[in-house]
Amino acid sequence: MLAQSSSRFALTRGVIAGGGTTFSSSARFQLGSTIAQPVAAVPSSARFSIQGGFWIRPAPIIFGPTKTGTNFVVSIQTELGQTYTVQSANSLSALNWSNLPSITGNGAVMTVSNSTADASSKFFRLIEQ
Repeated sequence: MLAQSSSRFALTRGVIAGGGTTFSSSARFQLGSTIAQPVAAVPSSARFSIQGGFWIRPAPIIFGPTKTGTNFVVSIQTELGQTYTVQSANSLSALNWSNLPSITGNGAVMTVSNSTADASSKFFRLIEQ
């Protein structure tokens, strides 16, 4: 996860912040909304600052995809608790891709390999859940 924590604090990924309310009004009602706005202020002191807004998870980092002998080998920077599945097919237009065994991320770089001996060309893709 991109969030941080310690024994003294925990920062979560989500935020719905106030500030800059947009009002819709009629003679009978008034509706103010702030959904999906970033935090309006940046609280800070000499020891900390808090940045808020939208948190975007980056794509998984893939290291050194290579063919070693008759095996395809790739390493993935995992995130704790995320599940990663490498899929393979003999054609990019294939409707059915084969799943390699899934791995559960622990925050470390993990390696996946698959035999390519049965095909003249093989394509791979990564699914993160």
